Amino acid sequence: MEALQAELKACKEQFGKELELSKAEKGAPGFPFPVSVTRYTPQPESASCWDCEELPVRLEIQSADPAEKKVAVEVPPIFPGELSGEIEKAIEKEWKKLLGKAKPGGSVWMLAKIFDWVEAKFGDLLRLVPAYVDCYVGCDAMGASMRRYTLVGPAAEGDEDDEEEEQDEEEEQRRVDEYIAREQARIEAEFDAKLSSDVERRDMAAKGVFEEGEKIRILSKKEQAEANLSRKEKSGTRWRKTGSKSNKPTRDEEKEKALKGLPGQKKK
Repeated sequence: MEALQAELKACKEQFGKELELSKAEKGAPGFPFPVSVTRYTPQPESASCWDCEELPVRLEIQSADPAEKKVAVEVPPIFPGELSGEIEKAIEKEWKKLLGKAKPGGSVWMLAKIFDWVEAKFGDLLRLVPAYVDCYVGCDAMGASMRRYTLVGPAAEGDEDDEEEEQDEEEEQRRVDEYIAREQARIEAEFDAKLSSDVERRDMAAKGVFEEGEKIRILSKKEQAEANLSRKEKSGTRWRKTGSKSNKPTRDEEKEKALKGLPGQKKK
């Protein structure tokens, strides 16, 4: 039982919210068995051409001794005709093969390995009944044209029980609500991150700092004035050719008297 608990814990850590655990009610014969672990296997990239977003698989362990191989596989009747039953048979066959290869000290119940195998064989499992496979030309996630595959055919076997159908609808609605909540949280997180980045850039710009960290040097008023000289100021200072009227120089009268009578001087 300890080995099973350890593997269930490891699977929960590996697959997270994709995994659901359940066990028999307390007091039931054989408690805690059967123990069930369900993984809603998401569509891998290798099967992106399929119109099928997930493949739910429930593994049921009915005994504490793995050597007895008292295990079962359940796939909900969400696929056409007998396809769900064929998928169950293929997974159970592979699981029992893995249980036969279990070694002491390692993985005993091979839970993670069989879930990984289901993910790797996602497209192959959907093709187990070729008559239910149809194809058409559609688009990939980038909008490019590609051949896509879908499942068509009669209603799933064992789908007559109204109660089970109602439970399936509730389960589907629950998963849709969880998906919407996850997408909304992701979009809000991306928006908050972008908003925070924009605010940070505006704050840096207001402080005069580039994104690379270099700070912008702001010129003083004097430096701005020197950098924006007028054309007249750039040409240099001009001297006056003559003094102003108030500063016009006067002749020395004594020198004039001394010069009187000399040849070349005009008589007054």
